[in-house]
Amino acid sequence: KRYWNLHSSSTIAPVDLDETAVNPHQTSASKWIRMKSVSSPVRLCMSVKQLSKKFGKFQAVSNLNVDFYNNEVCCLLGHNGAGKTTVTSILVGMLEPTSGSVSISGLDNQENIEEVRKEIGFCPQYDILYPELSIKEHLELVAKMRHMDVEATEESVENILQLIGLSNERLTLAKNLSGGMQRRLSIGISMIGDPKVLILDEPTSGIGMLRQKIFLNIFSWKFCIPT
Repeated sequence: KRYWNLHSSSTIAPVDLDETAVNPHQTSASKWIRMKSVSSPVRLCMSVKQLSKKFGKFQAVSNLNVDFYNNEVCCLLGHNGAGKTTVTSILVGMLEPTSGSVSISGLDNQENIEEVRKEIGFCPQYDILYPELSIKEHLELVAKMRHMDVEATEESVENILQLIGLSNERLTLAKNLSGGMQRRLSIGISMIGDPKVLILDEPTSGIGMLRQKIFLNIFSWKFCIPT
């Protein structure tokens, strides 16, 4: 729940308010107004049920249950070794769970992995790039793997190049890119073809603070706000 302080010094007021004033922390309830959500998630797009993963005797993930809805941006938080990357690897079908299930767009990601992969875009924790391919060639290769036609590929590649801020470097080989540029390319690869579900593993690591904010705004605009 989000609240706005009526008597704060901020000059920015919310445009969508409940009529009832609520204050969970102070006795003067009239000082606070609860804000309505901008968009209400209504359709389930991914469901994780009783998910567990063991590596030998080591329990990496234990009985994870969580649902994700359309038009949501969600963040999985945890300390190093908590199992975040293990979970994302299971979600995209790179790793089989010991028990439990994952369904994406109503499809089990183990039984229908080929169909599921058409629905998702994935940015792994570490960049997986071909040193001798240019930025543009990477994007075109992924578009071809997604069976996109020539016109759709050209439009998608151009849009992605602008989004990740690498239009002027489109012909630069991956081996000549800085770490931050390689990360931006990996994010761009995950967005080719407008996937319904975007799964990102530490997407902004190695990227400057300003560029991080830009990408977070892009994710919110592109995948959170319904059109």
